[in-house]
Amino acid sequence: MHIGTFIKYYRIYKGMTQKQVGDGICTPGHISKIESGHLQITMDKIELFNQRLNINVEKELKAYKKLQLDLELWHDVMIKQVNGKIELLKETIEQNPLIKIETLNGTFKLLKARYFIMKGEIKEAAFYLSQFSNKRLSFHMFDYDFQLYYHIKGMYELAKGNSQTAIKYLEKIDRDIYSNPESYYHMSVGYHDLGQHDKSLRYSQLALNYFKETFNFTRCVDAATIQLVAEGRSEGKIMASLVEKYDELIQHCDNLHDHRRKAVLHLNLGNLYREVMDDKKARDSFHIAYGLLKHDSYNEMYVNSLFGYIDSSMNVDGSANKEKYASLIEEGQASVKEENSYMETFFTMLEIRVQEGEEAHYQYIENVIIPLLKEKGQYVQCNYYIQKLYIHYRMDGREAKRKECVLS
Repeated sequence: MHIGTFIKYYRIYKGMTQKQVGDGICTPGHISKIESGHLQITMDKIELFNQRLNINVEKELKAYKKLQLDLELWHDVMIKQVNGKIELLKETIEQNPLIKIETLNGTFKLLKARYFIMKGEIKEAAFYLSQFSNKRLSFHMFDYDFQLYYHIKGMYELAKGNSQTAIKYLEKIDRDIYSNPESYYHMSVGYHDLGQHDKSLRYSQLALNYFKETFNFTRCVDAATIQLVAEGRSEGKIMASLVEKYDELIQHCDNLHDHRRKAVLHLNLGNLYREVMDDKKARDSFHIAYGLLKHDSYNEMYVNSLFGYIDSSMNVDGSANKEKYASLIEEGQASVKEENSYMETFFTMLEIRVQEGEEAHYQYIENVIIPLLKEKGQYVQCNYYIQKLYIHYRMDGREAKRKECVLS
């Protein structure tokens, strides 16, 4: 960062032209070269500019470096998920007038996007990320910022359920420039969603090593959770061993008083039981997750746990207790955010099952759910519903439909 940057920033901040700032000191052409860093400036001229702009340029340079450190620290506490410090630093940074300097403003907007992703406020994150299509903003970005953009854009696409797009951005990261290994965790999530479990396992191990080295125990749970999910996808999985590992992690969450991560583990355990068609145990796990998350009815995990609880309960009980299920489905539909048409489709599937019966339910799976999951690249879920459809047609004696499922 050169002194000319501050002269330019405060000149614009005070609404002055280059001619007004340089009057009696140097020409507007010289001011332009000073601001761009192409002309060195003597100490006597620095003092004249200080007087003209009513600032201390050298003091401002120190404040700039302090703000750079604050931005780095803000990113670090977001990685570690230290919530109190995240909010405190956000407030401190936003109140600093130097954040409007273009070379810092890009970094700030990227971290603001990450902040909103963390909060689940995807529209707000999209607003900040969309500004990087502005050539003026990207012109002033450091090489590091471009890599940070790929990481946060990948996180954003994951939050939207676009795992293939997320991986494309995350794979662009140049790790010689951007050494943040937390991005391995997001790669493991993306590959998990795409059904590439060997890659998911590999990247989750890299993330776990990083979290252990930095004594980030809560994020260790995150990486270990992804590893368990990947292990659960392997052909040679042993359910008893997996359940034991889940129980250990759940106990670890209890020790940390971390109810959110405990809910995630019960949600994943419910999905594991669901995939092996053990609907009773799936229902129990989903119900625990649902209870832990019920205070946050606009949380994606809450919506997923509620869906899992209703779906597995109906698999156990059939269409009995229609009023109970209708009420829970209504609760789920009310909790689905407007932009999340993906989960809205699944609650519609449950609604059809209650109101129109099993045959209409399976037709909806075949005509809507499976094509949607294929389009989204959600192959694990897709295979689950193909298997359900296959079992349904086998029990119904429809050989042609069974063969169609196999071909799918």
